[in-house]
Amino acid sequence: MAVNPPKLSAPLPVPGFRVGTASCGVKAPELKGQRTDLTIIAADVDCQAAGTFTQNRLRAACVDLGEKAVREHGSDIRGIVANSGNANAGTGIREAEWAQMMITTTADALDVRPGQMLSASTGVIGTPFPIDRIEFGIQEASDCASDWQDAANAIRTTDTFAKWTSRRVGDFTITGIAKGSGMIHPNMATMLGFIATDAPLTHAQLQPMLKRAVSRSFNSISVDGDTSTNDTVYLLSSGVGLGQAPLADTSVFEVALTDACIELAQLIVRDGEGVSKFVTIHVEGAASEDEARHVGRTIAVSPLVKTAFAGSDANWGRIIAAAGNAGVAFDADRISLACDDVVMMEQGNLHQDYSDADGMEVFARPEFSITLNLGMGEAGATVWTGDLTHEYITINAEYRT
Repeated sequence: MAVNPPKLSAPLPVPGFRVGTASCGVKAPELKGQRTDLTIIAADVDCQAAGTFTQNRLRAACVDLGEKAVREHGSDIRGIVANSGNANAGTGIREAEWAQMMITTTADALDVRPGQMLSASTGVIGTPFPIDRIEFGIQEASDCASDWQDAANAIRTTDTFAKWTSRRVGDFTITGIAKGSGMIHPNMATMLGFIATDAPLTHAQLQPMLKRAVSRSFNSISVDGDTSTNDTVYLLSSGVGLGQAPLADTSVFEVALTDACIELAQLIVRDGEGVSKFVTIHVEGAASEDEARHVGRTIAVSPLVKTAFAGSDANWGRIIAAAGNAGVAFDADRISLACDDVVMMEQGNLHQDYSDADGMEVFARPEFSITLNLGMGEAGATVWTGDLTHEYITINAEYRT
């Protein structure tokens, strides 16, 4: 049950890219033809590329291969192939072989080198990868004319809706798709994100921009506190927008890129497994942005806080207790806490006008914000999360069936 999902405008095509999809029956053979589960984002020219990847120590082979490809071929990438329904993770010695076969088959279909292809997989961990069905689907997808909305649907797993966004930045376009619903927590979550632009930017420009954008978006969300094996965000630039030299001033582009990533990240939280509340956590008055974000994440992942959200219980003591568990130094006599326009604490004391009835009214809303001021500096950060409901347990108890 998604929380206030927005009506999305149609995604914009990006010059230099074409998209294809196929139905392979990745999760089960009988699902072939029922829904798409493979997409290829193919570039007509050599692309500049950037990527960010899961920090889970059990990483799927596609993550390692993708990181290597971006590092070694970040200036001549030709596309992405991605499947849903099977993560090809925790599958033993054949995992890397299957991942490479997926890449090689796609490269052959597109007439490019295997080293120029990126791949991603998402779905059940520890299940043998149906490479034969996937290879057959790759041929179909390489000949298919789809759009970005189709691609967003093809990478869904437990997502209840497809997620995409587009921006115009001057003469250039940014379009991105993402998937994610559960096993969502930095760094990053069970999520995939693919972003394309025709802005003329180099690998050296894109990589630090993407890292900063991801820090403020995909690494600032949490649904359930579990980080996945397959999390990947790719950013590709065809550079064919105006056929000009790389942009000298990338500041406007980075703002738009970050905004696009934030929108996709928020869509993931709104569609979180079992989520019935969408909560924005602002941490202010921190000594650094990193400390502010760490405090926000600690609050966002606390089961006691999340169940209070679910029960519409304005138990603000759980919020400040979680903040105290973050390992960030602050003076309890300086902290202030508000929920929307209801001030709960001020300078370490219960606010004289606070009433539980006011707090409960805010917590009963499907969407609200919490603002915690640590009183230690001028830095801040924002994190987005949801509640933890019985539905989450139901979804994940039955995930493989």
